[in-house]
Amino acid sequence: MRNLKVLVRTVLSLAMSALFVWLSLRKTDVRAVARAMLDADPRRVAAYVVMFLAIHVLRTVRWGILLRPLGHVSFKRLNSASAVGWMLLMLLPLRLGEFARPLLIARPPPGGGAPLRRSGALASVVVERIVDGIAIGVLGIVSLRLLGASASGRYVEFAKSASVLVALGFFALCVVLLLAVFFRERALALADRLLRPLSPRVANRVQGMLDTFISAVHVGSGWSLLAFFVLTALYWTVTAWALGVLAPAFGFVGLTPLMLAVILTIQVVGVMVPAGPGMVGTMQFFTQAGLSLFSSDGFSAHGAGFANTVWLLQFGVQVGLGMIFLLAGHVSLKGLLGAAPADDEAPAAAS
Repeated sequence: MRNLKVLVRTVLSLAMSALFVWLSLRKTDVRAVARAMLDADPRRVAAYVVMFLAIHVLRTVRWGILLRPLGHVSFKRLNSASAVGWMLLMLLPLRLGEFARPLLIARPPPGGGAPLRRSGALASVVVERIVDGIAIGVLGIVSLRLLGASASGRYVEFAKSASVLVALGFFALCVVLLLAVFFRERALALADRLLRPLSPRVANRVQGMLDTFISAVHVGSGWSLLAFFVLTALYWTVTAWALGVLAPAFGFVGLTPLMLAVILTIQVVGVMVPAGPGMVGTMQFFTQAGLSLFSSDGFSAHGAGFANTVWLLQFGVQVGLGMIFLLAGHVSLKGLLGAAPADDEAPAAAS
């Protein structure tokens, strides 16, 4: 049964990617797209790669701030888990790689040392994702409002609606998480009340896991909290700036910071759609959709060339970094996929 579920999910993810690849390329000549990619200014391509490496460092350091309450984590260990985790996020379908980073960082380091709590590591990624979701949603709302009529095309309403929904959705998750932290006993009682009529065994297990997860949430304080938000702003700023550096290599000039923010917003919202490995299809289509708000060539060969180059460089850098750390022996994947994401303290919490 489990193998059948995996097969069905894999087929669905590949079908979703195939759909978005078709939507991305249906109005273009694939050979023209390849030519546009080959003719791109190599200096701008190289600059994008350097900036994406800087983005990797920024988000790795930021994640480290959330992990500090769990114990000391060396940058080598943090960087290794981050690189391999992001590689698995690119390689596994349906964004299943999201669990990889917390599971990897929770393991004892190869040279010896104390492991981190898996529940705490998972909580750090949840907090990270909620903050990023709110940030990207607000960024889209503000940028589109300031641009006004400068943004046009068939995807304008989608961009406005998606920004609002993402911001509200992640804000709601943030409120729920904070309420669960501050009203822990009530949250556990509510979970038990909802699940116990269905299955007492499941209710006990979920209650224990939820208790462990809530106790592991750390939102930070003081300078650490400030540093986390500063790095978040810097991370998204550099990500948008990198798109602006690469775009002229495909003939897209004059994109303002607000325009780049909108393109980034639509791209990020798009890759939230569960698809095949590497976010293939979703990243290309939604990057072009964002670009089309400011250029009639968004879905031309040059637009597809730009979107596919962004995808190819991100895929190459993330997979390349992950492979480097794997081959160096800094990280092992043995038994990783069979590990539970957050049950390390569930029995104790439930007893």
